[in-house]
Amino acid sequence: MIIHGFFLEKEKREEFIEQHLHGKAFLQEDLQGEKSPGRPRLKSGVTLIKLQHTYKGIPGYWLQVRFDDSGPGEELKREVERLFREKNIPQEVFYPINPLDSRELIKGWVQKYALASLEDSMDKWKIFYQEIRNHFDRDRVSEAYVGMNLILKYHPEFLKKYRRYALYEDIAIHYEDQGEIKKAEKAIKKPLYLNIKSEEPYLNLSAFYMLHGMEDKAYKIGKFALKRYPNNIFVICNQAVILATLDAYDRALEIIGEAEKKGITDPLLFKTKGELLSDLERDLEAIRTFKKGLKRTKKEDKTLRIELLSNLGESYMHTKEYDKAVKTYEKIYKEDPKDLYHLLRLVGTNFYELKNYDQALKYGELLLKEEPGMSSYHYLIGLIRMERSDLELAQWHLYKAKQLMPSHPLIEDELRELRSRRKAKNKIKDKHPKVDK
Repeated sequence: MIIHGFFLEKEKREEFIEQHLHGKAFLQEDLQGEKSPGRPRLKSGVTLIKLQHTYKGIPGYWLQVRFDDSGPGEELKREVERLFREKNIPQEVFYPINPLDSRELIKGWVQKYALASLEDSMDKWKIFYQEIRNHFDRDRVSEAYVGMNLILKYHPEFLKKYRRYALYEDIAIHYEDQGEIKKAEKAIKKPLYLNIKSEEPYLNLSAFYMLHGMEDKAYKIGKFALKRYPNNIFVICNQAVILATLDAYDRALEIIGEAEKKGITDPLLFKTKGELLSDLERDLEAIRTFKKGLKRTKKEDKTLRIELLSNLGESYMHTKEYDKAVKTYEKIYKEDPKDLYHLLRLVGTNFYELKNYDQALKYGELLLKEEPGMSSYHYLIGLIRMERSDLELAQWHLYKAKQLMPSHPLIEDELRELRSRRKAKNKIKDKHPKVDK
């Protein structure tokens, strides 16, 4: 015979066990031989007490009590059930699995968690939040959203701690994926009501607006964030990017300049400024700016350093300083040998711009080692081999590229060029036959 009881607080569960399920503690001897109370015994008729975090998938401070089938067990079971009723300890609790409208959800949760009660405890909010997470993880997103709004109403401070408000971001992403943009916008806005001392909610909201083509709204949120956090590097750069999207490059550079005058020298600032200058085709200024940013990156800022190097390499390409571009991409390769995009840039720049076929082949083979089934890599190596007059190997790679991607628009042209070169090479051989000695 087993019964389960739901408690909102850990302490109340412990009190119930102590008062109604434990008998007298047995005595045990310590190292000096003195008698002292040991672990409390269970009352006669109780065979097991089990503490559970969930029951039937429902979070809570659950208590499982197992009774034996004897007379004392049946009697104690009835007594415990009576106590559960008197102390309002439910054995079944509200836990919506089937869709309910928001009014029913609110009514059920307000009653279950005594949300309007003046008595409060952190335990019940933790359980409620865990239930909301469970609903979200099981794709009951509407229920999770209503639950989050209840916590926002009754205990907003709870959502601030440990970034619990971030669940609103996940809910917004779900609504975005479903194409429900208005619902997503409402969800992503909610953390702003918490008065969080962080720029994060403003950045998230402006990013949402930018993603959905609402640049004017993004600008307004960014402007407000900039007033509130005038020295925050992420807010400054975010607003500069928004202004650039609105084609207001002068104002974007002005914001960056104001930050520099304040003595802000974060490498992200120089990365953003360099990208703006590059957009304006002011590549020499961009190069100087990216170099400044690189000087200020720390060893652990690997991602930012690679982004700055990538931008610097592109600017060198724009100014036709191909040797410098290659050296820059080689630095990226040393930082991250698995970065296939910049490895491809090394191959292409060496092959097309510098005509350095040996280096192009070296990096091309590294590409192929990482992605042996990529038709475009075989195609590129086929071209490199052809320029090196490695015609048989060139043919193998070109045929392999065709096999992997039969619809490739350029392979047939290159194969014709390859056959033409082989014929020409054979004619030269025929003109100069070998003479036996």
